Amino acid sequence: MTLHDSALSIFHRTLAAIDVEKVTRNYLHRAGNSLIAGDETVDLAQISRIVVIGIGKASVAPARVIEELLGDRLADGLIATNAVVGDAPRRLRVILGGHPLPNQASLEAAQSALSILHAHDSEETLVLFLITGGGSSLFEQPIDSTLTLADLQDVNRELVGCGAVIREMNIVRRSLSAVKGGRLAEAAPRSRQISLYVSDVNHGDLASVASGPTMPTETTLDDFRRVIDKYRLLERFPSSVARLIREDGIPPMPRSSGLTQRSHHLLLDNYRAQAEARSFAEELGFTVEMADDLIEGEVEELARKHIERLVALRTRHPGLTVCLISGGEAICPVRGSGRGGRNQEFVLRAAINLHVQGDGNTVVLSAGTDGIDGTSPAAGAIADARTIQSAQERGFAPADYLRNSDSFTFLANAGATIVTGPTGNNVRDLRLLLGQ
Repeated sequence: MTLHDSALSIFHRTLAAIDVEKVTRNYLHRAGNSLIAGDETVDLAQISRIVVIGIGKASVAPARVIEELLGDRLADGLIATNAVVGDAPRRLRVILGGHPLPNQASLEAAQSALSILHAHDSEETLVLFLITGGGSSLFEQPIDSTLTLADLQDVNRELVGCGAVIREMNIVRRSLSAVKGGRLAEAAPRSRQISLYVSDVNHGDLASVASGPTMPTETTLDDFRRVIDKYRLLERFPSSVARLIREDGIPPMPRSSGLTQRSHHLLLDNYRAQAEARSFAEELGFTVEMADDLIEGEVEELARKHIERLVALRTRHPGLTVCLISGGEAICPVRGSGRGGRNQEFVLRAAINLHVQGDGNTVVLSAGTDGIDGTSPAAGAIADARTIQSAQERGFAPADYLRNSDSFTFLANAGATIVTGPTGNNVRDLRLLLGQ
């Protein structure tokens, strides 16, 4: 098996191993009148109604499992997602919101969820929240009635393009939203609440998944202002948003209430995806190193550091095939009008680096576990030095495509893109560098 084939095998096997529906079935169980979520047990005899609110790209699959377990007990609920992979839940309304920018359906989903929670708020209500990546745009309600959908879209557009990391983006999103930073959970304060997470953020940072609609955050208004100042966002944001900020019209986030009736459970995250990838790589005979420190960073620098780490790994293990695994999200500011995404730009920049070094013994793969990379139809790409050499021989200059943020076009012409379609999952990106 070639390095190219091995990398693709590891990636696709990892996607299968982290299937959200399978993971949910292993975590949630019903035994008579007991619902068991990990180490937590709910006595359903004490519950008169169950409500399900699903948010994000990976919310459909766990909703199907819950419907099978509790279908006869479900009183109401909805799922806000971007695409339905597999069968849609039969008892729960599905709303297709906007991503990466919120749309009118995103607002409708949030308003409907708030109405459902207000209507069923009771000590005899169990609310199951399914919180997954992508929910920041798929489910939204502005913190102030003067802010419009266009304002929210402009805010998200500026956040994605300003160079902020996801933690910083979520600080701003939470502050400007009526359903983020624990505010959604506050709509049903008397209910028993269980939040199940499929995380697309750094390990241990559940409050950032979908900008934390059910989890109070330690984010303060000072944190918000620091991000605004750091990226000079006041001059980039719509005038209505800038005016609200200048006039101190942003209320503080809900603080942790200490209520024992609210619990939070992690189903799946990027750390689990990397662990599965490591297992498959070792099964194929690779000597594996996990680059746990290479999570986020400017895309060009991150690509360079990965190549350096792979070369060092290969030097330490002469004669062996090696595999470097990392995950997270590269910071990839948009510079032009082309199609692409952070995964494809990472691969293209890494392949250029390999070509310059004359390294023909390394393959680089980077792809989103959600099957979507930026503005392209691809999940990511796989390439090596020969990818660049071949393209240049045909008259394609990679630097031109990078200047226009058009990594997809370059890599598609080279036959290097990975297209999966939406996977129904979202645990950030997976990066694999294989060398011999």
